[in-house]
Amino acid sequence: MKMRTVVMIAPFAAALSVSTSVKAEVVVGPRFSYYFDNSNLRTSDLEGLQDARTVVDRSLTEDLRAATGFDDLTVTTQNNGSASNSDQVGFPMVGGMVNFGDDRDRVTLIGMYGSSSTVTELVSSRTTEIEVADIGFREISIIETVTDQDIDRIDMELTWQRRLNENFAILAGVRYERLDTSGRGVVTIQETDEVRQFVADALGQNAPTRNLDGERAPQTVFTNTSLDTFSGRIGVTAFVPFGENAVAFFSGMVQGSYQPDSEFRSSFIGRNGEEVRSEIRTDTGEFSVGPDFAVGSQFVLTENLALDIRYRAILFFPLSGEFDFGDSRVNHGVNLGLSLRL
Repeated sequence: MKMRTVVMIAPFAAALSVSTSVKAEVVVGPRFSYYFDNSNLRTSDLEGLQDARTVVDRSLTEDLRAATGFDDLTVTTQNNGSASNSDQVGFPMVGGMVNFGDDRDRVTLIGMYGSSSTVTELVSSRTTEIEVADIGFREISIIETVTDQDIDRIDMELTWQRRLNENFAILAGVRYERLDTSGRGVVTIQETDEVRQFVADALGQNAPTRNLDGERAPQTVFTNTSLDTFSGRIGVTAFVPFGENAVAFFSGMVQGSYQPDSEFRSSFIGRNGEEVRSEIRTDTGEFSVGPDFAVGSQFVLTENLALDIRYRAILFFPLSGEFDFGDSRVNHGVNLGLSLRL
């Protein structure tokens, strides 16, 4: 059974279990939302490349020294920086809710699934230099990767609420999010040929080749990664009745979250359709804190049916990991749901 199916039927399975085993008021209903997530727009993890030191390519240096007889020959490389460009991802999501309890304490379980797509462009620059005595060869490479990405999103959350009086309640809960991203892109490299030509001549290799437009033949790249987020939160909710059958509410919570280490996998495919190389990059896990707030209204349609609409925003300010504190992750959007009392 697919994970998304489990997510959507879990609340209703829980409702059936509760209604048959506990004498408690049970409310169920579908949930629809449109959420924006800026995970793909965060770029502070790229800033380290701006200050990258010049690194000696020891393996190539030794090969060229042996081939040319120049003991003072040195090959160095330096990353000059990277820049990323992408649109914020919007997720249409669908799922279900079950709420049970009494007039004082209630528990809510919500499961949601959605999918979306985006295009990400990453441009980076690298300099390679060969120095022999007072002579130097310098080659500059510009690498552009344009990737079409498909993203699946799962949200699960469990919330306990205790009503203090008609207008206030305290609440606490846990939340789980998962983003599965797969992509197919094209890598295009533009570069000068001084170093590559020197290496080819020295090691007896074929000379570098180019297309008629001066660019090397592009490569296809396949990527995939998964990002899990576990959160705990606590806060308060205020209720303000208006009209005869409506209640406005505002909830404000403080949440702490943890994202475990994640792997970013890349597979590069050459012109002949065969894999040229594969790479696995491990991204450091992240602890974060931030607010989780919502504002909305509930409208009573019949004795057992109500309509709920709200705007919700969750911010994650990193305390550890590869991103700066100010480079926060933001989830926000509109939720719509029906609540049916069984």
